[in-house]
Amino acid sequence: MEYVHISTTQNIELEYKIAGIGDRILAFAFDMLVLSSWYILWAVLLVRPGGFAPWHVIFILPATFYTLLTEFFLDGQTFGKMLLKIKVAPLDGAELTLGKSLTRWLLRIIDIWIMWGTVAVIAILVSNKAQRLGDMLSNTTVVKATRPILLEQTSYVEVPPDYIPVYPQSYMLSDEDAATIKEVLRFVEGQNDSGGLIEYHPLHLKTQNALKQKLGITRINGSAKTFLEDLLRDFNYLHK
Repeated sequence: MEYVHISTTQNIELEYKIAGIGDRILAFAFDMLVLSSWYILWAVLLVRPGGFAPWHVIFILPATFYTLLTEFFLDGQTFGKMLLKIKVAPLDGAELTLGKSLTRWLLRIIDIWIMWGTVAVIAILVSNKAQRLGDMLSNTTVVKATRPILLEQTSYVEVPPDYIPVYPQSYMLSDEDAATIKEVLRFVEGQNDSGGLIEYHPLHLKTQNALKQKLGITRINGSAKTFLEDLLRDFNYLHK
C-alpha cells in the first residue's frame, strides 16, 4: 500500500504517502551515527582513569531515551527521520502522545534489537500500512513528512462497500486518468455559473470519447457527465 488515509479530529481526511522501508532503515542508521558520536564524545571528554562517576548518568540517559524523546517532542521525528523527511503519524488523526511514543520505543526491543531488525522488516513488508509491531500496538505508521494532500484534491471519491462497478474496464485507468476525470468534473461545475444544463458539456463529451476509446467501451449509461462520474467511482472501488 503506497498511501494511507488519516481523518483528523476536525473530520478532514488527509492522504499521506507511506515511508519506504529503505527510508526507515537509512533514518535508523543516521540515528545510530548520532548516538555513536555522542557516546564517543562522552568517552573522550568525561571518562577519566578514575572510572565511571555517578553524575555521568546525565549523559547516558539522553542517549538511552533518544528515540522516545525526539519523536515525542519533535512531532514524530528523530534527527534521522528529519534528514529523510519522514515522521511517525498516528492513524487516528490525533497528536502523537507520550503513550504512543513509549509503546513504539519499548517494542524496539523486539522489532529492532532482537534478530538485528528482522522482525521489524518482516512486519513492515507484510502489513498493509507498513507497520512494525510497535506501530501496530500504538496505531501509528511512518509517512513522508511532506504536506499531506486533501483527498478532495485527488481522484478519491467515497464509494459504499457494496458498490457494483458500472464499467469493469475502469481497472485499466491510471491515477492520472482518474485525476483528469475529477478535474474535468470540477472545472465544468465551476464554470456553470448560470445553473444551466451541463450533462453534455463539450469538455465532458471530449473526455468521454477519449476514455471510451482507451477502455474499449461501446455502450454507456446516461449522459457524458454521468459516464465520467461512474468511471471515477468504479476506479476508486477497483483500486481500493
